[in-house]
Amino acid sequence: MTPVTKRLTVIAVVLITAGAVLLSAGSIGYQATADQPDANIGAGFALIAGPYVVGLGLVFALSAGLTHLTTRRR
Repeated sequence: MTPVTKRLTVIAVVLITAGAVLLSAGSIGYQATADQPDANIGAGFALIAGPYVVGLGLVFALSAGLTHLTTRRR
């Protein structure tokens, strides 16, 4: 693996993990305040931003895979 591939892989793992944490925190925050009439802005933001962060991580993972496949072996 080249250094670029390693860096893209690490970024992908970090983004996917951060997106999963955002989704779980948003879900917990939303369920904790579901019976109250006021809005939980942080949970709403986490539920909206989580899938986008995971998707960005998947884009980095795809680019890491394509970079790995297209580099020449020495």
